Amino acid sequence: MRFLIAPDKYKGGLSAEGVARAIARGLRDAFPRASLRLMPLADGGDGTARILSRAFKARNRSTRVQGPRFRPVNAAWGLLGTRAFMDMASASGLALLKPEERDPMQATSRGIGQLILAATKAGAREITLGVGGSATVDGGLGALRALGIRFLDARRRDVPEGGAGLLRIATVDTSACCLRGTRLALILLSDVTNPLLGPKGAAPVFGPQKGASPEKVKALTRGLERLGAAILRATGCPVARMPHGGAAGGIVAGFSGLLGTIPGIEVRAVSGIEHLLRELDADAAVRKADWIFTGEGRLDDQTERGKTLAGLAALCRRHRKPVIAIAGSLDISLASMDRMGLQAVFAIPRRSCTLAESIAHESAWIRATAANAARLIRAASHGHD
Repeated sequence: MRFLIAPDKYKGGLSAEGVARAIARGLRDAFPRASLRLMPLADGGDGTARILSRAFKARNRSTRVQGPRFRPVNAAWGLLGTRAFMDMASASGLALLKPEERDPMQATSRGIGQLILAATKAGAREITLGVGGSATVDGGLGALRALGIRFLDARRRDVPEGGAGLLRIATVDTSACCLRGTRLALILLSDVTNPLLGPKGAAPVFGPQKGASPEKVKALTRGLERLGAAILRATGCPVARMPHGGAAGGIVAGFSGLLGTIPGIEVRAVSGIEHLLRELDADAAVRKADWIFTGEGRLDDQTERGKTLAGLAALCRRHRKPVIAIAGSLDISLASMDRMGLQAVFAIPRRSCTLAESIAHESAWIRATAANAARLIRAASHGHD
């Protein structure tokens, strides 16, 4: 029996690699001689760069940058020749802040701009950036300022960083961008398609997740409107409704409308999971497998909309391969399961405990669940390995 094990991380718990190892131990309990292929996945969130770096055997690098509240952090990334892999979460991530510090009016994306600059100085000419998990709703203002782009108020003074600075933007000046003259492809991996503005825009959808009150959501919306208008005047690029533009607090719109209009710089926003599946040649892995085991932190009716599990399930459906999902929590309709082609889904029973206890509990439960599922497969296949 040949199994492909391709889960995402459990947010706040096991990494994708940890989930994959736990499933593998369970399958090995039931099928000692089975062929197991571990292929941890991500959709542009925290851990994406690590998965790509390991897959391509990139060199691990670390750069000290300013975090979302300006405290220095060591941001990890990978370099393979002229290709670099990095996550926004490592430099400007929500997980870098204490709960009481989360405030997108103050949080800056400066750190990821510094990381991009470090990568280009190291010779990178293609940067793959996972934009999930950010603490910011600044439209990329901080990151772009780190790259030399200026955001000016009505008196031609530099505006402050953070979401609050957006409210004072009158003009944008890209003439001093330090990437001018550099040939660079910037690939932004996102798990959402939300635009910069509108009811599904960056501020109303993602602002509350990052600590914004209803009043601050309104202020951030006005600020992003000013940013979009300033970008349109400066470059002629309409960013308000572009797909993925609202990802990472609007950084995709900011990068596309400003960096992407500089000669020699290409900015592409793509589905994170579709990109990972192509890069890891998941098509070939799925074709060779008899069963696919996957999982993610929460499986619900939103999973269909661009998440890791949905992208993998769509690939498996094309090859008519059965999929079993093991999730941290479960709130999914039978109709959604059927559309994704899932054979079975399981969820971890929750209990009050420390993070370390939770991770140990998750690992043990995933192993036991995978083993039980594999025994059902063994029974259905009349005991064949």
